Amino acid sequence: MMSPLIYFDIVEWHQSERVLRQFGLQQGIPPSCSIELDLHFVDRRGRHKYDWGAFHAQYITLWGSRAECIATAPPMVGVMQFHDPYMEWYRRITRRLITPPLHRDQMRCIRRHSSDCY
Repeated sequence: MMSPLIYFDIVEWHQSERVLRQFGLQQGIPPSCSIELDLHFVDRRGRHKYDWGAFHAQYITLWGSRAECIATAPPMVGVMQFHDPYMEWYRRITRRLITPPLHRDQMRCIRRHSSDCY
């Protein structure tokens, strides 16, 4: 379920099946996302009078039928468990720590409030 988001020269795909949890729905493992590299090379430099409506007509047509791309899923019941397939997938594909491994032992928490650190 993808729908284009359009802002003049910029077109990005909104992948609604990746944000189900935000709306209280059960989150499954989303399909791989495809990136249209041609869209990333488009910009407005030197194109001040460009007809973006004509240039992005195919995406505007898709936007017009966005109501057909509404993601649905069963409501989420309770808290997602640690070993839920989605959570295992998420931990596998996500960088959870951005500190280089060599410096992780030097990380510390500075308390501003008693509830800041666990």
